Amino acid sequence: MSGPGPIVNRRQLIAGTAAAVLAGGLPAAARAARATDNALLPKLTDARHWRIGYAETMPYGNYAGTLASIVKGLDALSWLSGAARMPYDAGQSDSEGLWRWLSSRDLGPRIRFVADGWYGGLDQAPAEPILRRLESGGDLDLMIVMGTIAGRKLAVDRHAVPTLVFSTTNAVAAGIVTAADLSGRDHVWAHVDPQRYHRQIRIFHETFGFRRLGIAYENSTAGRAIASIADIEAVAGQLGYELVARHVRAPAGPDDQERYYADLAAAWGDLAQRVDAMYITFGRWTLERFPALVRVFQERGIPTFSQLGPEEVAQGALMSVARSDFDGIGQFGASVIARLANGERLRDLRQIYFDTPTIAWNLAVADRMGYRPAMSALLAADNIYTSLGATP
Repeated sequence: MSGPGPIVNRRQLIAGTAAAVLAGGLPAAARAARATDNALLPKLTDARHWRIGYAETMPYGNYAGTLASIVKGLDALSWLSGAARMPYDAGQSDSEGLWRWLSSRDLGPRIRFVADGWYGGLDQAPAEPILRRLESGGDLDLMIVMGTIAGRKLAVDRHAVPTLVFSTTNAVAAGIVTAADLSGRDHVWAHVDPQRYHRQIRIFHETFGFRRLGIAYENSTAGRAIASIADIEAVAGQLGYELVARHVRAPAGPDDQERYYADLAAAWGDLAQRVDAMYITFGRWTLERFPALVRVFQERGIPTFSQLGPEEVAQGALMSVARSDFDGIGQFGASVIARLANGERLRDLRQIYFDTPTIAWNLAVADRMGYRPAMSALLAADNIYTSLGATP
């Protein structure tokens, strides 16, 4: 089959769906250009250094990329020096090795990455040891947190340590912050892009014009927030397609992972018989297991869109939309840290940030489906994969 609709106007589509966001904030380029704003530079009369800790939901390329870019942003603002030597390669998911390097280097007198302040695996590990440490108020002045699960566990009122949360699906729906624009909390701030998943689904629908969209997620407060179900339902009402949902309970721990894979395979297999498009929300699978799971849609000619991004397109999803790099969010995050360190309150700092994303296609998946994307769609793409299991 050939593609039903070109996406030659996808940049106008992205811009249009983001208009409400940008009306309340500055575009990425404009915000990045404010690196010389005196409010972001260290005050020469303030000799305090900030001891920073880090926590993440799981190993993930977006987390490591965002962390590395925040460090580069702090370097550009003169809060530290030496970031150019960081052992970071685009696409890596390991943040622990990067943290070891940061904590073992003298990067200047104002920022210190605490050696034992890195925490990972909060999708399954308890947060209690971290919370006790933060409650003591002894050795950490700031926590950088990555992911919805880690954010929900650590952005709580048991402690007063400033906590910045990045890479969440929907920080408002998850209860991390009370509103998109400002956090409404003295010690918590989270990056918010309210239209991110609206843009994704609008582009997917613009391309395929589906009538029945499949989704699978854990039907809990956290599960619905992680999958951004409220956004998906809102767009369904606007565009007039039917949502067909299946619920899959997240793994309770490593011993429960195979049960999860079996339940997920059953849910996806059922959806593959009932829908004409599949929106793959964030899940607890590894990228190594993803190709076998997603094959059921390829074989039935059902287009798939990855909420996660190009990583899953490289492993077997048909297409996705994601940010092109982490420079913009890194500069934005660094500016928040700079303002906090200079005495501004987190509850007063803007949280909305949007940068123009990229479109990714997997032509090997399209071929297996018997689908031929329109040439105009490929010309509008930023990343094209030509084999299953390809790397960027």
